[in-house]
Amino acid sequence: MTAPATEPGRPAQASKAPSHGLLPLFLVVIAGLIYPLVFSFAKLAADAGTPPLGFVLWHLVFAGIGLSALALMRREWPRWSFAHVRSYVALGALGIVGPISLLTFLTSKLPAGLVSLVVVLSPLLTYLFAMMFRLDRLRLLSLVGIMTGLAGVLLVTVPKVSLPTPDMVGWLLLAFLAPVFFGMTNVTASLLRPPAASSVAMATGMVLTTVVMMAILALATGQAYALPGPWPALPTAIGTAVINAAFYVAFFEIVRMAGPVFFAQFNYLVVLAGFGWGALFFGESHSAYVWGAAALMLIGLALHTIGLNRAARDER
Repeated sequence: MTAPATEPGRPAQASKAPSHGLLPLFLVVIAGLIYPLVFSFAKLAADAGTPPLGFVLWHLVFAGIGLSALALMRREWPRWSFAHVRSYVALGALGIVGPISLLTFLTSKLPAGLVSLVVVLSPLLTYLFAMMFRLDRLRLLSLVGIMTGLAGVLLVTVPKVSLPTPDMVGWLLLAFLAPVFFGMTNVTASLLRPPAASSVAMATGMVLTTVVMMAILALATGQAYALPGPWPALPTAIGTAVINAAFYVAFFEIVRMAGPVFFAQFNYLVVLAGFGWGALFFGESHSAYVWGAAALMLIGLALHTIGLNRAARDER
């Protein structure tokens, strides 16, 4: 799951400066560096023949156990009112079940670095959906940012020499559904905002609810499996669980402390870190077209973020 570059409909709050010293910056840097590891771990498991939906289920189970223990220790157990459960289900279905299952499946079809590349489009698509639901207004810089991001998509998918093999184009286009899910998640979370809850409680409730949904899906599709599964399914599932559990808490905490515009810096780091982890684990290298596409997507995100900050200053 990735954060929007702004909270739809609330630009002034989204642009506020960090109020907790260097802690939000530290958390953003750590999150951006470690999050792409989940795609490398998923690829290691997928290449060994691990069913993708079963892998997602088990890493969520481990994450749920860890988060539940943390919630109990901190006495921040999630609430289970209708408003809270509705939020957990929406965030879990659109932010985890859909995109994470899709990206886990595609790690066996695409380089891990390319899988992480698609994440950068999430804030731009969040803004697009926010305008569709009249939660945000049209801004020129943001519109130019969306068009620049689209140019990046075209640059990496149209030329036949941009990918290791031409047959990857279809899989990469399918991967771009993930940021669509993430964008829908961010807008849905704004529309179905639950009463105030701590970061640990929100992350725990979301993950526990998603475990139930993933268990039904994995069993229905015959992709559930007993541990330990094919090597290295178990250690990569545990590693993915640790990273995701930490990321979900950091996501809610950074947005609480510094706002979602500040968190948007995560998207810059995740692309570069994803390329780095892919090179380290799998010896991946990318063509100039892929690097150019990454640059265009990051420029698009930068233009969008600048537009948000200007709009926030104008409203103050």
